[in-house]
Amino acid sequence: MELKKVGGFSLGTLISRLLGLGREITLAFFFGASSSMDAFRVAFNIPNLLRDFLGEGGLNAVFLPAFSNIDKRNGRKDALNYLGAFSFNLFWILIGLVSLGIIFSPQIVNLVAHGWVKNLPKFLLTVKLTRVIFPFLLFISFSALFMSLLDYSGNFFTAGVAPAFFNLSVIAISIILAKKVGITAAALGVVIGGFLQMAFQYPYLKKQRFHISWKVRIHPEVLHSFKLMIPVFLGFAAVRINVTVNMFIASFMKSGSVSYLGYAFRLMQLPLGMFGVAISSVALPELSRLQATGTSLDVSIKESLKTVWFLTIPASFLLFSVNLPVVQMLFQHGHFSLMDAVNTSRAFSYYIIGVPFLSGAKLLQSIYYAKKDVKTPMIVSYIVMGINIVFAVILSRFMSFRGLAFATSISAIFQMFILAYPYRRLFLSTGKFLFKMVLFSVIGIIPGYFLKGNFTPILFFVIQSLIFLLIFFTCVVIFANKDIKKYGIRKRNY
Repeated sequence: MELKKVGGFSLGTLISRLLGLGREITLAFFFGASSSMDAFRVAFNIPNLLRDFLGEGGLNAVFLPAFSNIDKRNGRKDALNYLGAFSFNLFWILIGLVSLGIIFSPQIVNLVAHGWVKNLPKFLLTVKLTRVIFPFLLFISFSALFMSLLDYSGNFFTAGVAPAFFNLSVIAISIILAKKVGITAAALGVVIGGFLQMAFQYPYLKKQRFHISWKVRIHPEVLHSFKLMIPVFLGFAAVRINVTVNMFIASFMKSGSVSYLGYAFRLMQLPLGMFGVAISSVALPELSRLQATGTSLDVSIKESLKTVWFLTIPASFLLFSVNLPVVQMLFQHGHFSLMDAVNTSRAFSYYIIGVPFLSGAKLLQSIYYAKKDVKTPMIVSYIVMGINIVFAVILSRFMSFRGLAFATSISAIFQMFILAYPYRRLFLSTGKFLFKMVLFSVIGIIPGYFLKGNFTPILFFVIQSLIFLLIFFTCVVIFANKDIKKYGIRKRNY
C-alpha cells in the first residue's frame, strides 16, 4: 500500500477529526454530561443505526466494487449509467426510511433506551431530537456515495476532509443557538452539517467528470447491487445492534453514563478514523482494481496489514498512557466537571484497546468486499455480536459503563482474528513486524509512569508525547528500518 495515499486521506481525516474534537468540546462546554446530552447521544445514534449500512460502510462495500468492475469491463459511460440508476433508487429508499423513522420515533426510542420510559421529560426530549436529526441520514448517505467516487479517482484528501463541514456546522449552530433552544441547537447542527458535507464534495465530482444523471433509472447491475446490500445490511446491522445493546444497558445506569461512553467513543474515533478508516478506504478501490484485473492481492494485503500495525499500535499505546490528561485538556470546561473527565477517561481507556483490532477488521472486510464476498463478513458480524452482548451483560455488572467499552474492544479482537483466518498465512507473516511495533510502543510509554502527577494535564501530554515519539521512532530506525522501507513506505504503482 502506498502511504502517500493513506497520508492524503489521513491528513483530510485529521482535519475533520480535530474539528470533531472541537465539536465534542463545544458540546461538553454547553451541555456537559447532562440528561439532555444523554438524550442527544441516543437521538444521534438512532439514524446512525442505518448510517453504517447506507453510509460509509455498507453502501461503499457494494457500490464501489460494482462500479469499478463496470468501468473496467464496459467503460465509463456505462459506469455512469449505473451510478445514475443506483442514485435514483437509493434516493427513494432513503426518503422512505427517513419518513418511517420520524413517524415511529417514540417506538424506536422506547426500544433503544427503555430505561428512560419512567423519566418522561428525558424520553420525550429524545423523541423530539430523533425526529429533528433523522433527515441527516439522507444527506450523509449521499455524502458517502460521493466519497467513494472521490476515493476511486484518487482524491483521498477531499474525501477525508469533507466531514469537517459537518463538524463546523454543529460547532457554529451550537454556539449561536444553545442559549435559545438548548440541546436542539446541536440536533439542527447535525442536519445542516450533513447537507454541507454532501454539498462540499459535489463540485469535485464534476471536476472528475462523475456527473450523476437520473435519466437512467434502470440498470441490470443495480438490482444485483441491492440484493448484495441485504447481507451487507445484516452484517452492519449486527455491529449497530451492539451499539443498541450498549445504549439499552446504559439507559438503566446512572445519569451521564451514555454521555461518558459517547465522549470516549468520539475520542477513540480520532485514531480509528485517521488510520483504520483511512487504510481501509484506500485499500478498497485498490483491491477492487486488482481483483477486476485478476492480479494477486497478496502483496497489497501484506503491505496494508503492516501499515495498520505501524500506525495504530503506537497511537493506541500513547493515548492509553495519557487518557485522563487528554480528556481534561479537551473537555473539562464549562459544564463538564472533573468527575465527568475521570469517568470519560475510564471508558476511553477501554475503548482504545480495540483500535488496532477494529482497524484490522475494517481492512479485512475490504478484502472480502473487493472479492464480492459479502456473506462472510455478515456471518462473522453476528458471531461477534453474540460475543459482545455476552461480555457487555457480564462486565457491566462489575464495571458499570466501563464494562460496555471493554466489551466493544473484546468483540473487536474476536472479529479481526476470525476474519483473518482465511488469510492466516499472510497475517502470520507480519507477526515479527507486529511484535516490534508492540515492543517499541511499550518501551515508549514507560517514562510516562514516572512523570505522572508532576505536571499539568497539558504539559504532561506534551512531554509524554514527545518522549514517546522520540523513543518509538528511534527504535524503528535502528531495528525496523528495513521493514518500513520494504512494506510501509515503498511506493507501488499498480
